[in-house]
Amino acid sequence: MSLFSSHKPADQAQWDNFGVDWVVHYQFEALEISKAVDEFESLLRDLDDAHLETQVRHGHGASLLVFIRVPSAHLGSLVYHSRVKDWLYGIIHELPVGDDDTIADADTPAESLRSVYHAVTWQKKLGGAHITPRHGRWKNVASAFPLHDQAANAELLRKWSRTILLTAEDLDSIRALFGEKVAFYFAFIHSYSLFLAFPAAWGVVCWWHWGSYSIPFAIGDCLWAIVFVEYWKIRETDLSLRWQVNGVGALKVTRTQYVWEKEVRDPITGEVVQVFSPYRQFLRQLLLVPFASIASLALGGLIVATFALEVFISEVYTGSLKGYLEFLPTVIFSLCLPSISGLLNSIATRLTQYENYRTQDQYDLAQTAKQFVTHFITAFLPTVLTAFVYVPFGARLVPHLNIPSFQGKAPADMPRDFSVDPGRLKQEVMYLSLTGQVLSFGEEVVLPYVKRVALEKWREYRTRQAAVQNRRRVSQGTSQVLFDDPDESAFLSRVRNEAEADEYNVHEDTLEMCVQFGYLTLFGSSWPLVALGFLVNNWLELRGDFFKLSLECQRPPPIRADSIGPSLQGLEVLSWLGTLSTAAIVYLYRDGMAEIRVSSLLLTLLLSEWAYLGMRFAVSTGLRKVLSRTLRREAAKRYAVRKGYLKATASEGSPPRGKLRVRFRGRVSVFTSATDPPSPQSDEVLREAMLHTERRFWSRRPNQVLEDGVRIIRALGQGGPKIEKEL
Repeated sequence: MSLFSSHKPADQAQWDNFGVDWVVHYQFEALEISKAVDEFESLLRDLDDAHLETQVRHGHGASLLVFIRVPSAHLGSLVYHSRVKDWLYGIIHELPVGDDDTIADADTPAESLRSVYHAVTWQKKLGGAHITPRHGRWKNVASAFPLHDQAANAELLRKWSRTILLTAEDLDSIRALFGEKVAFYFAFIHSYSLFLAFPAAWGVVCWWHWGSYSIPFAIGDCLWAIVFVEYWKIRETDLSLRWQVNGVGALKVTRTQYVWEKEVRDPITGEVVQVFSPYRQFLRQLLLVPFASIASLALGGLIVATFALEVFISEVYTGSLKGYLEFLPTVIFSLCLPSISGLLNSIATRLTQYENYRTQDQYDLAQTAKQFVTHFITAFLPTVLTAFVYVPFGARLVPHLNIPSFQGKAPADMPRDFSVDPGRLKQEVMYLSLTGQVLSFGEEVVLPYVKRVALEKWREYRTRQAAVQNRRRVSQGTSQVLFDDPDESAFLSRVRNEAEADEYNVHEDTLEMCVQFGYLTLFGSSWPLVALGFLVNNWLELRGDFFKLSLECQRPPPIRADSIGPSLQGLEVLSWLGTLSTAAIVYLYRDGMAEIRVSSLLLTLLLSEWAYLGMRFAVSTGLRKVLSRTLRREAAKRYAVRKGYLKATASEGSPPRGKLRVRFRGRVSVFTSATDPPSPQSDEVLREAMLHTERRFWSRRPNQVLEDGVRIIRALGQGGPKIEKEL
């Protein structure tokens, strides 16, 4: 079945990107018209100096959409030189055939768009236009992004909705569309979901036979966590070699925000590099310690206060309105938590900026590490207090929470036979694991989708009203640039919506899965069925995240990466803490809190840590021997390449690169073994229709583009007609 067999050519025309490689969204609402015109002229000049073609249309409100296309010859040259750089830094082993004038075809759309991204954002001395949204002289550039491939996204959504498991081809398709950084996340959640099948099934068995706090489930859960983390380490290496990105961090260019102290010449490459003192950077990094401590104390203190007040109202307070007041502390805390987390994240962002990292990868790693700390505190600390403070020692602590003014009696009148229900921990785990997943899915997917659809309908209504009532208020020349061509209307409407969409942050989705993993390893023994709920949730989460990525967020730049970043270290820490937590929970709760001996608890923790270290070593060694085929193939490949160079003559050169090619319909096609390619006749007709529309879209000359942009700015900028601001 063809990818587009169920769609007419007219429908497909609405999905066509008109040959646009990149879009710059320029906003001038707060600028004087003269300043906005100067910035727009400078923007077009810089793009032209980088050999990029441009067209302009109006956006929502006082904004411009600058459409960018890279000439095919220039794009092929960028792709070739990118591959040569990969070879020089050892990322790939085959020397690309050609010279400085060689034009290469991209193997995937992501490789092509990555070269476009470099041409738009890199510094001018590297051949780019140096357009940096919301920074420096381009602070009025709201965003710069590639357009979604709607046809490919729709095909993947349809395919995934009918399947349970993803294949290697599916991951290759994600990588081809969005780059390796996004593909690593989907590979991670897919592998994690597959591994969840064991604790889900084992949890059902243990729940049926032994109930909560069973030793068999505790052992199985801890062993599962160790095996998964060690497996994912190997899987990451396997994917980085398969996608040829292993060690790609060495290629990252310097961030615009990087403040360097001196320039030195690299003894290996001979290039001049900008350097910031490692000693000073290390001292700045040490600020993470007081930041983590203050964040822990602040959030921990708020959680403890909320917890104590809730315990007092629900367990001690007997006054009026108790049924309503016992929910008040949690409601207040839940309402305040997003603001507090946002404040802490903003402080973490400033701290990361102060640490002054050279590359964007280094910056993202530091920022993610700080966010992991805040996620850990907000997600786990309430349950930790329940498991290890309130339930075991509540009978001793709660009597001290008496407030005489609430009770109207003296502290001595309080009963001293207070007891805590040991089942409270299980109830809390059940509540948080079930409702938390549902609410998270709704906040991430459902609510943004409803808001986006409502906003689009409102804008369409306002635009139609404005066009009907005020079409005659502008000159004919201005009218041509303010009112869309009917052939472009659907495309421009989609682009304007993408320009207003949120940026996709893959690190947040990865951290969400790490929190779920931590919840299972830390507290899963209290309710063995929690893994089953996570398994069902992740089937929806994987598809929901792709839905969010393709329909609710801007298409992210196809940045390369060779791992999921610092989240892997977080998984290791959580698996270690999970072993200790599981051992403590089983010891404390298995016999109904009958008797607690501190010496026995400490001995249990010590033995569990020894068991963790021994099992981790054994599992790591065994898996590397069993699953090291990719590493052996990579070593054989390097040997074969070197042996080939010995036999090659100077005139013959190297054979063509044998990379996996994922095609998405000429520019983009998602064909699998179960999908037949389209017939040549229908494909040729569709391609000719698209090329005709594309030529019309790019028909304006550079001077006409400049004139159109100035007209839009004068019409929609400060002092322009009121109705045109609504457009």
